[in-house]
Amino acid sequence: MPGYDPEGLQPDPSAGSGELAELYRQYFDELSDSLRATYGNGPPDPEDVAQHAFERLGRRMDEAPPERPKGFLWICARNIIMDAKRAERVRHRNGSEVENRFFVGSSDSLDPERVFMAGEQLRLVEDVLRQMPKRRRQIFVLARVHGLTPAAAGKRVGVSRTSAVRHIALATEEIAKALAAAGAPIGQVGGK
Repeated sequence: MPGYDPEGLQPDPSAGSGELAELYRQYFDELSDSLRATYGNGPPDPEDVAQHAFERLGRRMDEAPPERPKGFLWICARNIIMDAKRAERVRHRNGSEVENRFFVGSSDSLDPERVFMAGEQLRLVEDVLRQMPKRRRQIFVLARVHGLTPAAAGKRVGVSRTSAVRHIALATEEIAKALAAAGAPIGQVGGK
């Protein structure tokens, strides 16, 4: 179908006419090559990042076109990569924390009791999250699972950084209390 990528998932700005299509033809390869030279082959994939940067530019051009579209694209692409790398670090850190907390015993074995207890604790955390106010749950998940800063998580749900920090602290406290009441080891629940 004209105007879409081979998988049919994303609009292809180069297929149309107009300023965005011209910018796409002019800068897409240069941006992708620059990202690859600076950040490597990924993840995230440089072409995917460039595509997302053009999507943001397209949305921005509908509102108020930037004075320097090329600079806008490069800044967007850099921010997309930095967000992805930050999220990966958080996933890695949290994955290691979960593994160390729940699955690695003194003998580094996954005995059935430890696996069962970890599953019970995870279900308890999920229950606590479900019972939280929606905004608090969203901010906590954005910050602690997806690796967004409190300011970015707050912005996504429409609250200030200060409010987001408060929601994260309250969510962490609720989870810690539930784990303590269940007799689970507490440590740092989703903390940094």
